[in-house]
Amino acid sequence: MHWFSSFLKQLLKAMFSGYSGVQIFLYPVLLFFWLSHESALASFSTLLMNRIHFLPLVFYFVLLMYVGFMVLKIYIGVFEGSMKQQKSRLEEFYNIVIKLHVYLFITLIVLMIFYVLTKFLSYFYGIELPLKQGVMYAFRLFTTSIILLFYVYTMWLKPFREQHYSTKHCQAKCYIWVMRNPFRAFMFTLIMLLSMVVMVKIYLLAVSYVFIPLMNSIFDVTGISLSIMLMPVNKISSVAVNVFLLTAAFLLSNLLFYPFMYVGDQLVLALHPIMKEQRDHGKTQI
Repeated sequence: MHWFSSFLKQLLKAMFSGYSGVQIFLYPVLLFFWLSHESALASFSTLLMNRIHFLPLVFYFVLLMYVGFMVLKIYIGVFEGSMKQQKSRLEEFYNIVIKLHVYLFITLIVLMIFYVLTKFLSYFYGIELPLKQGVMYAFRLFTTSIILLFYVYTMWLKPFREQHYSTKHCQAKCYIWVMRNPFRAFMFTLIMLLSMVVMVKIYLLAVSYVFIPLMNSIFDVTGISLSIMLMPVNKISSVAVNVFLLTAAFLLSNLLFYPFMYVGDQLVLALHPIMKEQRDHGKTQI
């Protein structure tokens, strides 16, 4: 059963590690690669026209799925390494999860204030603010920001984690190095973000010019569609099922994106300034 445990661990890593998931929040159209266009159009049309009262429930389910996704991402990022190291990182895991919920709470408060403001201005002054677009952009900004912040955090601590330091020791050493080398720290952080953007763009091109034609060819030859069929929205259970199917499409996209992300990570790690010092001079002395 050891092989199955290793396989499961690698599968979880492929779906939740690094900045996986950010490609969907930057380009939501990538999610529809896995969905049947007809079923998606029928489902969303029914929701927005005849079942609009289910929309808050959809938002709640999507938010719940995102929090679950981020908790697993944090788990994979924090508990990477030997079992001995993992036991000492429980406090870090709990702290990051608590911070995630704090950021979520603050974001929801801001959205509520924005909602009240739009209704107030609309009712008293006839000023229409873009509520739906504002909520959508706020959600995308929140989701991408949290993923990238955690990615940058784990990448900076990686050289010290590999030396088996405690979490607080890793953070202290990293902080001291950054304070001593602010320009190099800024440039490497910029490199990480640029690498992420490049890999997402390459993945977007691969989906458009390789994966979609390949899926169409499979359907033409075998008659088998690999697309996920959404259910018509007519009751609460159909909402829950559709959100589950969207989550499945999201995780499949992460699996497909993982090789691109892996290549990007290897390039970034090769340029990691602290790791370069470790390779050139042994363990960094801070």
